[in-house]
Amino acid sequence: MEPELRQMRYFVAVAERRSFTRAAEDVYVAQQALSQQIKALEDTLGVRLLDRTSRRVELTPAGAAYLADCKRLLAAAGRATQHARAVADGEAGTLRIAYTVTAVYETLPALTAHLAARAPRLKVETREVFASDVCRMLREERCDLALAPRTGYPKGIARRTVRREALMAAVGDGHPSAGAPAVELAGLRDETFQLWPRDMAPGYYDAVAGACRAAGFEPVLDETASGSNAWAAIAAGRGVNLVVASLAHQLPRGITLVPLAGPAPELRLDAVWRAEQPHPAVSRVLDGCAELWPAQQAGGAVSARPASP
Repeated sequence: MEPELRQMRYFVAVAERRSFTRAAEDVYVAQQALSQQIKALEDTLGVRLLDRTSRRVELTPAGAAYLADCKRLLAAAGRATQHARAVADGEAGTLRIAYTVTAVYETLPALTAHLAARAPRLKVETREVFASDVCRMLREERCDLALAPRTGYPKGIARRTVRREALMAAVGDGHPSAGAPAVELAGLRDETFQLWPRDMAPGYYDAVAGACRAAGFEPVLDETASGSNAWAAIAAGRGVNLVVASLAHQLPRGITLVPLAGPAPELRLDAVWRAEQPHPAVSRVLDGCAELWPAQQAGGAVSARPASP
């Protein structure tokens, strides 16, 4: 049998106080019960730890050595308890965040800086993904939370809008609207939109296509648009697109962002997570987003509905 941590605590109390009476008061147990536990500890170890006299309790050489080890073990046990509680409270551990390009230049840096300041023991690992991969990664537990444009998800996935960003027109530097103070979205009806396919970026696709429809037209799409070649086509004057305003921080060469006239359409960025047994830090992330963008929150967490075809 191995000694119990409780017995070690009792022994440390007696060894430090050199008195069973005062130690019993410190650990809130009866003196007789304390004496019995110390005797049981010595029997378990097979050594005498304390020399008892009528006036004082002294440590044996074995007791002095055991006292130092007990203090280290109890300190380690205390740290383990604190760490477990911190992880359960979302203050420590590792949080894996998947994100799409729409979050990369403003949302993610602001959020990770906020978490580093408020929960410095929480390690945040980030990974850029296509929005179409978010649901699968969550279900396979390859990430704990994702930041992606709003779309539908199957049962078991929860979401909350944490930020809204205005959409702007991305045009080539040689486009007639480049440098204009603003452009009417309806004025781009005859342009080819370099929009990623919906199966790559469903929420972003729906936001752009929905904004065009609200402006009174169905966007003409370049069926070959995908990834970096969409930017290349815009820079070469072969089309336009709508992108979030934060992309102004890292525009490819040859592209200009132009504000849209009137109330600009928005892209809603959601935090997305597993509804059952979410990571303990999810609530900390949601609270952080509410502090960072209080005016851009929309409703509470919801169980997502299946995506429309």
